[in-house]
Parts: sequence; C-alpha cells; structure tokens
Amino acid sequence: MVKSFYNPPHLLVKQAVTIMLYAWITGWKKSAFLRWTLQLQNLFHAGAGARQICCFGVNPHVVWEMTGRCNLKCVHCHAFGGETTPGELTKEEGMALIDQIAALDIRTFVFTGGEPLLREDLFELIAYAKSKGFTVFIATNGTLITKEVAKLLRKYNVGVVIGLDGMNPEVHDSIRGVEGAYDAVIEGIENCIAEKLYLHLNIIASKRNFDEIERIIDYGSEIGAYSYFIYNFVPFGRGEEIQDYALGRADFKALLDLILKKQREVRAIIIPVASPEYWAYALQHRGIHSKRLINFLGRFVGGCSAGKGMMYIKPNGDVWACPFLPVQVGNVRKESVDMIWENLRQFKFEHDENECDDCEYARVCGGCKTRMMLDDSTYTCPVNKRAER
Repeated sequence: MVKSFYNPPHLLVKQAVTIMLYAWITGWKKSAFLRWTLQLQNLFHAGAGARQICCFGVNPHVVWEMTGRCNLKCVHCHAFGGETTPGELTKEEGMALIDQIAALDIRTFVFTGGEPLLREDLFELIAYAKSKGFTVFIATNGTLITKEVAKLLRKYNVGVVIGLDGMNPEVHDSIRGVEGAYDAVIEGIENCIAEKLYLHLNIIASKRNFDEIERIIDYGSEIGAYSYFIYNFVPFGRGEEIQDYALGRADFKALLDLILKKQREVRAIIIPVASPEYWAYALQHRGIHSKRLINFLGRFVGGCSAGKGMMYIKPNGDVWACPFLPVQVGNVRKESVDMIWENLRQFKFEHDENECDDCEYARVCGGCKTRMMLDDSTYTCPVNKRAER
C-alpha cells in the first residue's frame, strides 16, 4: 500500500518549506498564495509524496501513457496520438504495474495518452490505483468529459489535467487538429467545475498561440484552476513537423517574464515544463548569487526532472526519464519496476560539453536535457550565456 500523505510527518514539513520557498522565489503575493494554500484538499492532492518541485511538477511521480489512441490530431503531440499503439499494456499488466509502483515510495500516479478516456478499462484501473492508496490524476484533452464522466471522476477523487491552447476557438482548434475541439473542451471543463474536481490546465507555449497564454491563465483564475503547466513547445513526435513554432531566445525570455508576472497574481501554482531555466531566471531576478543559498534551495527545487523522480511509461511498457527524451531505461514487461526505478535515479545525460555544469544555478536548473539533445546547436538559456550553442 502507498503511504498516506502525512506519513512520515517530516515530509509534510519539507513540503511546507518547499512551497513557502517557491512563493518567496517567485514573489507570489501573500493574499493570492494564502488563498491557494487554504484549499487543503487540493493542496494535499497536488503535493502527494512530493520531495521537490521540478520542471514536471512533483518529484517523484509516475505517468503511464496507457494508449496512443486519441480523438484529436494535435500538431504538437509528442506521442503521435491517433491510432492505438501496437502492444499496449493490458488491464492485467496495468494492475501488475500499479502493484509494483505501490511498493516504491511514489504516491502520485497519472494516466495519460493519447486520450485515456478512450480506454474502456480506464476506470477499473483508476479504482485499482485508488485501492492501493495512490493520488490519481488523468491527463486528457477534455473533450470527452461528459457530466457522467465528471461524476465518475468525482467518485474516485481524480485530479483532472486538461490541455487548453487558446481562448480563441480558431487558434485552439487549429492546434488540436479538429474543428469543434474548443467548444468540447470548454464543456468538459465546465463539467469538472460543476463536480468541484481538482482542475489543472496544460498550455503548450508556441509562436502559434503565444498571445493566448495570458488569456488562458486569466480564464483558469476565473473558474478556479488550482495549477498550471506551461510547456515550452518541444518539436518532438508530431511536433517535428512544425519546428518553426518553437520559441526563440527572445520569446522564451518573454515567456518566463510572463509566468513570473502571472504567478505573483493568481491563486494557482504555475510550473513551466521543459523550462528548468525558470528557477535560475527567477533567482537571478532577485539578485541571488550565493552558492550556499542556491545549494540549499536545490534541496527543494530540482530543475530538470529527468533522472530526479519522473517515471514515464510508454504504451508498450518502455520507460523514459521524460516524455520528450526518447532514451529507454527499461521495459516493465521485461524488468522489475524497482530495478527500472534505480536505473532512472542513476540516469545520466551524456553531453561532451555541458556548460550548465559550471553555471552558478546548476543545482536548481541543470538545463533542459531534452532541448539540448534534440538540437544543441540552437539551445537557448536566458541566464547562462556560455550554454548558448
């Protein structure tokens, strides 16, 4: 069984310190921060078992990409969502996977895809994960969340992660590849709100929708979103076909400025994804250069999550350190999960000249390993000029 959120008590203390340090680093206004922390049920849901905040949220956690099947054709999809992936783990294999992960000190389990709501056994697997004590999220495009589905999610106390890429229907639909996707996702979000579900919004930040990002954050604030991931678009998977959507240096810096600005104001936590430089940028803005202080903060803020607590499981059981980093560290059909977990913790990014190692903020950032690997000649860092390729 998975440990309860309050076990051990010292972990709760570390989580409290972590979030207070996060608020201090970002300059989160006290009134907004307190209104966020007082939503205790959501707070415990968000931080289940967390030992750090990293660029993919809590460390550690497991994400299972349980199917490639999807009803949308998102232009940026790293998973090539559309058709069922050959050799997907069965329900029985999924339950065995959940059993093995429950034996590790991991408490957050995320079901994603593709579109996980297209798997007929999804709620059986959610129920099984809940029976083991996991805090569960579902990452979905939101278009299939009917009132009945929302009630089921409420029944199992599932946190809902929904992708929204524009408040302009034309922009959202063009990115999601299906006309009417915007109207469907807004209806899905409203059904979640009606059931008082934990609501998290995912935003993919690219040149195509940059002007929509602040509007989405404001919309989330109005409806009560508790958290956001803002992904720095990585041209991986289907996204390789639209590499010109990727943010350049100036746009990336503008994105970090926008996130810092909105974080100070909103009653939700905003975590940049594929942007560990955010933490270094925020500290630099505060004029913090003390090695001792930065190393201390590194115990709570982990930067890039690859090798620091994320287990990303593909439909066929392959395990990656990050959904954008196609380096297999094991397969749950062939190896025990505890062995794979140890491989992940020993994961090392191979690069001949990683200037990030010499950066004063390396302990809280370390650079985005995915962006370096995919195209290190254009890697941009707003803090460490030596890391420019």
